[in-house]
Amino acid sequence: MILTVMLMAPLFGALFYVAALQSALPPRRWAMLGCLFGPVALPLFLARRRWSLVCARGVRYGLLRA
Repeated sequence: MILTVMLMAPLFGALFYVAALQSALPPRRWAMLGCLFGPVALPLFLARRRWSLVCARGVRYGLLRA
């Protein structure tokens, strides 16, 4: 069990690093969180990405336009 966690930590760190680079978030911070918490940090990452979009575009900007 511990061996599996130790092997998966760098993988999640790398995945969060790439996703943070694509989302213009600080990549080292999210890589560290990915290594420490693994997939548990995904909802926090998605919320932060959404919040940065809202801050950049404004509250009244519609993301889904028909």
